[in-house]
Amino acid sequence: MATMIRTWLGLGALGAGLVHLAVAAGAAPAALALLAVIGAAEVAWGVTALAREQVPVPRVALTGAAVAVVGVAAVLVLRAGAMSHMGTMSTAGAVAGVPAVPMLGAALLELGCAAALAVVVRRGRREARQPGVWTYLAGVAAGAVVVAGVTSASLGATPVGAVAMQGMGH
Repeated sequence: MATMIRTWLGLGALGAGLVHLAVAAGAAPAALALLAVIGAAEVAWGVTALAREQVPVPRVALTGAAVAVVGVAAVLVLRAGAMSHMGTMSTAGAVAGVPAVPMLGAALLELGCAAALAVVVRRGRREARQPGVWTYLAGVAAGAVVVAGVTSASLGATPVGAVAMQGMGH
């Protein structure tokens, strides 16, 4: 089961990282830098999780996923305040270009990763029974479908995704 969880973690981190990078492309400069760093870190960690036998730095990754979810919540609250004209000009400028739907999709993936990482950290380095080939393939396919669905919908809701959809005649 540890192999399947590690694979799900890698896929989830890749999806969240891609969404953050796509949102960064259309964000204000202050948000662009932060989202680009978060997205690049998630993609790098996701690739590492898929390539290694063990979950890489699980405690650090758990902290990062929790901080990212809290950060997304803060951005959405600030964005709502800016939209209702309660926010300051600096707050409104920093979060004005951050769309809510993609950020919620990324937060959903990060929340799933945080939950799985909490299980990994709690379990420790015990040897877990490895799933059979068919069980592993079914689990990877199920995880890929979920991550692809959330990631695709989130990417389509970004400014970059909107431009891509216009180019396809939609």
